[in-house]
Amino acid sequence: MVNVTGRINARKILLSYLYQHCFFSNLIKKGIIITESLFIGNIFKTDSGKFDQAKDELISKFKEHISNPSAEEMKEFSDMFFDQRKDEDIDFDYLSKVAKDFIKYEPALIEKVNAHAVSFTYDEMDTIDQAIFLLWYTERMTIQTPKEILLNEMIELAKRYSDEGAPKLINGIMHKIVSN
Repeated sequence: MVNVTGRINARKILLSYLYQHCFFSNLIKKGIIITESLFIGNIFKTDSGKFDQAKDELISKFKEHISNPSAEEMKEFSDMFFDQRKDEDIDFDYLSKVAKDFIKYEPALIEKVNAHAVSFTYDEMDTIDQAIFLLWYTERMTIQTPKEILLNEMIELAKRYSDEGAPKLINGIMHKIVSN
């Protein structure tokens, strides 16, 4: 039997982790932000040797944040950002199963979202919406949560954490993906 409260809390923790993953992935894709970050740190493009080294170091740090976390890293993440919850109120089994697989499913998800989105691409979505889609697809593929339950949970997360139009958008695209 699933501990519903523990699963909901675990989803929120994983959504937070995936938000960071999507955020850092977007930074890497948008190299200009990396350049601007280095500029803020007083490292200028004209200082090419120092700039190139600093850029490589910054990208390396970003990539550390977008890798699959181990069960121990998810526990540390939970302890760091969700310290108000007791361990027994978090489904760590869910966290370890779903967190280890999201990298594997991300390319297929992006392709599916892009195939069903009408006026934008996955990369143009808000970061929180990307994270919700990634959580949804990974959970669906990893532990086969029934689609009705999972769609409802993702829409509730979108209502709580995303902008006003996101729940409808997410619902529509997820239904299209599930139907194909």
